[in-house]
Amino acid sequence: MLNRFRIKGSDAVSMSIVKMTKSPSSDQSRQHPDELVASKRRRTAFMAGGFALWAVSISIPLGLFSAAHQAVLPVTQESLREGISASQDGWALVHVLAEDCACSRSVLEYLLERGSSSDYAEEVILVDGSEYLANRLTTAGFTVSKVEAEQLCSDFGSEGVPFFQVVEGGKEPAYSGAYFNSAFRGTNGFLDLSTAERLSSGGFVLSRPVYGCATSERLKAVLDPFGLK
Repeated sequence: MLNRFRIKGSDAVSMSIVKMTKSPSSDQSRQHPDELVASKRRRTAFMAGGFALWAVSISIPLGLFSAAHQAVLPVTQESLREGISASQDGWALVHVLAEDCACSRSVLEYLLERGSSSDYAEEVILVDGSEYLANRLTTAGFTVSKVEAEQLCSDFGSEGVPFFQVVEGGKEPAYSGAYFNSAFRGTNGFLDLSTAERLSSGGFVLSRPVYGCATSERLKAVLDPFGLK
């Protein structure tokens, strides 16, 4: 009987100990969901903050990039006809392009593909251009000259590309402006030849505003401080 009592007493003590050890863990289990929710909230807040920082970090350069594309660039209205004698009669097209400008490169590809026109004298003025590109354009039938960007800015106040001029003889340009009607290439394609045809036939074309790449250091610092273009 005594042994049985001891056994039963031992069982009672064991059960009491089990109850005591289980009690705190049950309290912890009741607290755990709250802590889990708080932890999730902290992670969510951290991720949201990181996303907001990322969004701001890319929105600034993208906004500047967009603004640079939408800015109207100052180009000269004076004749840049150099390689072709300014006193020469007849109509001429003068293309002003920069090799390091993506907008100009699309025009250069177009000119190299079509070659020089048989109806007009055509000259390409390369702003800070390479000898390799100048030779390719010469082979395609264009008269080529090169000029430094800062010289073009100081001599003519011209600070952007791409643009072209339509000039008759030694006169001032009948047209000095963009290849397209807007900042982006339209469905009508490049408008240089159609512009020259209309003007040489006695018509009138308003010079289109030029969008593209700044060429002077002054304007680059304003429109493209991160060098995105």
